[in-house]
Amino acid sequence: MAARYPLPRELTRYVAGDSFAPDELRKACQEAGEGLGRDDAREARFRSAAEMVEMWRGLDLPAWVAPYVLRDARLGYLAGYGEALVSGELAEVRVRAAAEVRWGEGWREKLASAREREAGG
Repeated sequence: MAARYPLPRELTRYVAGDSFAPDELRKACQEAGEGLGRDDAREARFRSAAEMVEMWRGLDLPAWVAPYVLRDARLGYLAGYGEALVSGELAEVRVRAAAEVRWGEGWREKLASAREREAGG
């Protein structure tokens, strides 16, 4: 039987099931990261890469899987956070607060660029 790996508790609510074979794990982590990123944007909170890695502490992932799982979860998180900022679902005051938390001083330009990309321009 192939090894199965649990997701960190913080991510299990975003995907069906609670454990995954290695080939399923990366996709599951990316999808979970997207959900977590959207939730954090609504709260004007941004998780650093170190915080994302901390979620995996204690998981026994093989060395050939772990870096890719973490990368995919982080990419999903960034995508979900960005989607929430440009989706129009958040009040503008929340978008400004979340963008500032995410990008710091240059948040206005980066938010404008993200909105342009979303609009296809």
